[in-house]
Amino acid sequence: MHWKRLKPFSGITLVVNFIICLFLVVPETVLATKYAGAFMENGGGARALAMGGAFTAVANDPSATFWNPAGLASTEDKELMLMHSERFGDLIDRDFAAYTQPVNWSILGDGQAGIGISVIRLGVDDIPFTDHLEDQLDTNDDGIVSDEEALGLLDLQDEIRYKSDQEFALMFSYAEQLGTWQVGTSLKVIRQSIGEYSSLGIGADIGLLKPNLWKQLDFGVKFQDITTTYLSWSTGHTEIITPAIVPGLAWTQPLPKWNMALTFAGSLETRFDNRQTADQFNSGSMSANAHTGMELDFAHKVFLRFGYDSGFNPENITAGAGFRLSPLTVDYAYAGDSLDIDEVTHRISVSFAF
Repeated sequence: MHWKRLKPFSGITLVVNFIICLFLVVPETVLATKYAGAFMENGGGARALAMGGAFTAVANDPSATFWNPAGLASTEDKELMLMHSERFGDLIDRDFAAYTQPVNWSILGDGQAGIGISVIRLGVDDIPFTDHLEDQLDTNDDGIVSDEEALGLLDLQDEIRYKSDQEFALMFSYAEQLGTWQVGTSLKVIRQSIGEYSSLGIGADIGLLKPNLWKQLDFGVKFQDITTTYLSWSTGHTEIITPAIVPGLAWTQPLPKWNMALTFAGSLETRFDNRQTADQFNSGSMSANAHTGMELDFAHKVFLRFGYDSGFNPENITAGAGFRLSPLTVDYAYAGDSLDIDEVTHRISVSFAF
């Protein structure tokens, strides 16, 4: 049998039709678990965070494995990115690592292609477990530990067990050029554990990117958890991550007179898991968060960034800077107290191209 190679236009049409079909077959009766897999939100890379998370239509560094895997189709060099951030001192650690490279083969056409592998990790230490103390606390044997009885924990401090929460997402990504479009996908394996309990799930994201949709305007969209992601716990409980759609636009304006460039970007993270007022906009079970950002590029060596993440209040402000001394790039990001808990986020990432 002879296989006929798809033309670029036919290839992108096939991909779009496939995405539409996947959304149509997701059962409407499936109920999502709010915030399941939330540790993956905000992805990786200080640059993207400093731009308010408005990275869907930018996606031109190794963090594209999360923000929009289609961006890997334009990968020119092998590149490694490492990121670390902490919250509440060092109580919550978050790490991101990604490796990307171009390849000399493609699956759907003759265009340029790239692959990547990345890991997101979140760790929470010293979580107190008191289940084994319920019998001692339930002094009236009614099967319920009241608030007054719970005060007995003060006398049982030495018997409290402290455990850790470890959450991982491993992503394998591939993208290629199809005509004037870029298309990519990330297959992700999710593993969570807290004490003796653990969960496992497999999901997939699909991304599209259209550079120069109109002049310097780029368009991108990510279909996240496109087939619905199920996290099966060792307790028999199942959490569900429903699909999300994240369209985005980015405009890059060269300023050759000053050897500079200015990029404006925006994206709309749209979910269907009934988050209601927890998100910026909501209607029924649908909710959305807007992300906006900008980047000022000085001679591809120094960068200043600013953005708003999921709101336009002072606590939603993000900012950052970066510098590149080829082959090394270092980026820093600041994110405000969006949770209103007097806790801001600092993120540092380092990239090395070779």
